[in-house]
Amino acid sequence: MLIEMTLLDLIGMLVSFVLTVLVLLYAFDDNALFRVAVYLFVGVAAGYASAVALKDVIFPRMFGLERDQLLLVLLWIVLLAMKLSPRTARIGNPAAGLLVGVGAAVAVGGSIQGTLIPQVLAAGDFFAPSLMRQSFQAGFAGQGIGYLIRGLAILVGTVATLAHFHFGAKPAPNQIPQRYHLIEIISKVGQFFIAVTFGVIFAGIYSATLTALVERLAFIYQVIQLFISGL
Repeated sequence: MLIEMTLLDLIGMLVSFVLTVLVLLYAFDDNALFRVAVYLFVGVAAGYASAVALKDVIFPRMFGLERDQLLLVLLWIVLLAMKLSPRTARIGNPAAGLLVGVGAAVAVGGSIQGTLIPQVLAAGDFFAPSLMRQSFQAGFAGQGIGYLIRGLAILVGTVATLAHFHFGAKPAPNQIPQRYHLIEIISKVGQFFIAVTFGVIFAGIYSATLTALVERLAFIYQVIQLFISGL
């Protein structure tokens, strides 16, 4: 079996085997071999991401610009490079501020359009009169009631979760500001939904991690068995 493999396949399998063993050594203790594997993974990932960014994003955009646009981009790069030194960091503040502001605007806009608005719309989908009417006219009263219950759960969960992040408080003299009592009650319901969400996320991560561990252990067993049968 080993003879049928190409040299490149054999080297790749051995490298994967060694790195897998080095990472699994962390189960016993934090050691230098595990750190070597982690540093190697981080370095390769950072190098690959940088190469892809240069090849597919930066170089195509820079070489496709007009002369005036290219000069402006180069000036902005120089201003950002000024942030590397404490002495010249103030010169690069405008460029860094624009970069952070644009990034924050894109993130907020994406959150509103991609998360908040769809969540609000989804909370009202189950209350559509046409959906309810079709269910009851077709004789599926249980289905219509199920739509109503699911809609109420989504609506309550959405409102309560958003209320949990409401930090407005009523000021009082010589007292710690307290949120309104109604907001506090709704916030407790939101905490329940958040806890359930975190529990589901943790279960999914744990399941994925366990699956990856089983796959790596099976890989180690297969490699050892392959070498034993090939000797």
